[in-house]
Amino acid sequence: MRPPVSIGRRRLLTGAAAIAVAPQARAQDRAVVIAQTSDVATLDPAYGMDTATGNVLKHIYESVLSRRGDGSIGPGAAGPAVNLSPTEWRVELPAGRRFANGEPVDAEAVRASFARIVDPAAKAPTRPLFTKIVEAIVESPGAIRFRTDGPDALFEARMTNLLVVPPKYAATGKLTEAPVGSGPYMLEQWRRNDAVVLTARPDSGLPAPHYTRVTFRAIPEEIARISAVKTGEAQLVTALSPNQADSIARGGGVQVLRSDSTRVMVVHFNTAVPPADDLRFRRAVAMAVNRDEIIRGLMKGYATPVATIFGAAVQGVQKGADGAFAHDPEAARKLIQELGLTGHEIEIAGGAGRYPLDREIALAVGAQLRRVGLAVKVRATEYGTFLGDVKQRRVAPVFIQPHGNVWFDPLPQLVAFFDSNGFISAWREPALDRLLTETDGALGAAREQLVGKIVTHLKDEAAAVPLFAYQFIYAAAPGLQWRPRPDDVILAQEMT
Repeated sequence: MRPPVSIGRRRLLTGAAAIAVAPQARAQDRAVVIAQTSDVATLDPAYGMDTATGNVLKHIYESVLSRRGDGSIGPGAAGPAVNLSPTEWRVELPAGRRFANGEPVDAEAVRASFARIVDPAAKAPTRPLFTKIVEAIVESPGAIRFRTDGPDALFEARMTNLLVVPPKYAATGKLTEAPVGSGPYMLEQWRRNDAVVLTARPDSGLPAPHYTRVTFRAIPEEIARISAVKTGEAQLVTALSPNQADSIARGGGVQVLRSDSTRVMVVHFNTAVPPADDLRFRRAVAMAVNRDEIIRGLMKGYATPVATIFGAAVQGVQKGADGAFAHDPEAARKLIQELGLTGHEIEIAGGAGRYPLDREIALAVGAQLRRVGLAVKVRATEYGTFLGDVKQRRVAPVFIQPHGNVWFDPLPQLVAFFDSNGFISAWREPALDRLLTETDGALGAAREQLVGKIVTHLKDEAAAVPLFAYQFIYAAAPGLQWRPRPDDVILAQEMT
């Protein structure tokens, strides 16, 4: 077993001085313990992609721009980004900020942080987030200019994913276990598969957080996490299921906190397999599905109906856009009869074990389609197998597809699930491909209008039936004050 990894202020204290100072500092700590489902994978931001890792990294490092709690974008290590032309952006940094090791937080630090990620030799999993950016030019210590390959409406979102590291220290290769950042906290100790302990930096130049000591514990089992918050071992725990959240809420004594997410459950169609190639069949399915019944029953109310395939926090969706279908089982039954499909066996596919109750949601939709006359067979498979079937268009004519949206922007989601070359797309439609390409080259209001046009097109073609947005559900100690975010990010500096 590897020994705990430690770095920071306490490393500077040795011998008797450490014995004298450490107990006094600990007595003054305002501490919070956050229990997640897993340990961090790395402490180097170029290589951290999962939520549990990201939650810890965002305490140690600053991103160039920041994602606010409502999903909008604001300043981070740098001020607002200025769009100089369709292919150029300038980002300015305040003077005087320093990393925990004393290196300046300046334009060169931003350039170097970008360069180490996009370097092919580094094989950083975060590299695809920045492939649209072709050049970073330091104009002065306080200003850096980025050049993109064509108009890039996602540039500011990309900057929320660019965590800044000190160039000289990063070159030593020590960030993986001994991180140095400019954020409000620094690493005190990492006990692998157990806990990451952070302490507040008094010299960060940022507003002082309420909690001076933050511990992220790894507790994979849901019941164990719930026990931790009930006994006071943790003040916040993540990833509650609707059933457990409902039980805790009725029992009292512990807060149940929740936020709408950008994860949306959607009914899709594979038009390569009849009868999904018939618009009338797709409309019949859309009208047969009763999403409110699923939300109230299966999800125990811990989900939110959506008017489109996008969660409410996704930016750049035209106001009033409506891609949902009214529940009308009689109209659906008539269409099924007209098509001669009454009693006809139809397969519904879905993934199993990747998202909360994903298999059960497919079964619920199947039961609703039986009510309008279809003989439905539900096949829920391991998620990787399911995705392979979708990509190869081997999937059933009707399938339940969970959507994710880490960009908080509609276009990456649309491309992934509806472009003919989309990463998780079984839909093939040249006209829609052209519309998506046009949207990718637009900015501002013109882009928003095009997104609205796509939402209307998807509804006209009954290409997708939006069901609901998942909610992130947490259990919290009675005294903790914190508002959950739609990106599932947990920041101790937002807690009191």
